[in-house]
Amino acid sequence: MAKPLIAVELIYERALALLDAEGSGALTTRRLAAELKISTRTLYQQVGSREELIRALVTRHFSQLSLDFHGYEDWEATALQWCTALHDALHAHPFLTELMTIDDRNAVMAYVDELVDATLREGIPRKLAVECCRALVNLTINHSIMEVRGMHEPKLSRNSAAESDRIEKNFPMSVRWILAGVRQEAEAATRGRRRSAQTGQRRGRSAARAG
Repeated sequence: MAKPLIAVELIYERALALLDAEGSGALTTRRLAAELKISTRTLYQQVGSREELIRALVTRHFSQLSLDFHGYEDWEATALQWCTALHDALHAHPFLTELMTIDDRNAVMAYVDELVDATLREGIPRKLAVECCRALVNLTINHSIMEVRGMHEPKLSRNSAAESDRIEKNFPMSVRWILAGVRQEAEAATRGRRRSAQTGQRRGRSAARAG
């Protein structure tokens, strides 16, 4: 009688536990198969290659997250707290975060809708609001990856350790810079629309008088 296949969810749980405990070097198909007491062939049949397994782990992690969205006293504070929540979620499994690629960002984008809505309510034009939220996601992911890699660097020199600490502390400031730039651009666009409307009104009045 053929041995029943192991549950895929169990494979993911063991892979993530191995990754969290020992780092990316420990997550090999041979090691994971041995931990699960199955053959590497069976493992491949169920979850594919190591790269496919990692991509699935990232997607699974973010699909199970619950990033609570709260409105704060202003839009800037709301956006900063959202980025901080995502930042903390990425730090929850640092070795997994370290293995993220550009393709994995779609898994995070599912959490952006509420932030986009808050940005639109602030009066930011839709195109600018979407670009702003995309920039915040990219900044948060890139910052988190740099931070977790710094955590795992062996024997950091005093200067390197100080730089790693500085990078982490600069994260909120980097978020605020993006928000300030977006706010300024939105206000400039509003002024431009008002000037165009006023110009159109003056031209209309001039045409009416001429007629």
